[in-house]
Amino acid sequence: MASPNDKYTRPEDTRFTMRINTELLNKIKAQAQANKRSAAKEIEFILEQWILDNSKE
Repeated sequence: MASPNDKYTRPEDTRFTMRINTELLNKIKAQAQANKRSAAKEIEFILEQWILDNSKE
């Protein structure tokens, strides 16, 4: 749940910080730009797709 002092995060979202390989992030950023999304939204989309694809097993 978002902090009540965090006016930038919607209640249904949670802030999450991570370290990621620079080369991988650059590939994600390029893919995000092609899909007209931010890198963060692209990562969220990739994770959602992975979960959907792997929950069918």
